[in-house]
Amino acid sequence: MAKVILQDVRCSYVFAHQERKDGGFGVQPLVEKGSALHKKLIKVVDKVLVEKFGQDALKKKARYKLPLRDGDEERDGEEYEGMIFFNANSGKKPGIVNRNNEPADIDDIEEYCYSGAYFHVSVNIYPFEAKEGGKPGVAVGLNNIMLRKKGDRLDGSVSATSEFADFAEDDDFEDDDF
Repeated sequence: MAKVILQDVRCSYVFAHQERKDGGFGVQPLVEKGSALHKKLIKVVDKVLVEKFGQDALKKKARYKLPLRDGDEERDGEEYEGMIFFNANSGKKPGIVNRNNEPADIDDIEEYCYSGAYFHVSVNIYPFEAKEGGKPGVAVGLNNIMLRKKGDRLDGSVSATSEFADFAEDDDFEDDDF
């Protein structure tokens, strides 16, 4: 197993503060192909694969389920163009901190924790054995998240503060007018 902290990565499918419908928590980091981070992830995945399954595993990668996936081949959407992606999952809620390394409050979560935002993400890359006729391989576990900065939303939604910005406390309307 190897721990890696991904810095300033954009994530899709962000289920860090609320559980997915099918259970569990997770994020899907998007990493530029050929970047230093992409190369580091390949090395770490290969190291974990060899530690568990031996040196020959590198020659026979098709026999294993591996986490790094090609966005150009497996996904539609411009956010995946030129990117690799992987799923980082956890059965328990990850720790979430704000930019000041303080526990994130509800305002931080609403403003910075969504699909398309940028995060520091702590993950464990670990091997697993085959289950029920499947392949053995390497997976990524989600540990903790630091909220970093806003990005274009990938889920099509708009924040409430953006949606109602034109209506904020600028009017002359009194509560007594009701």
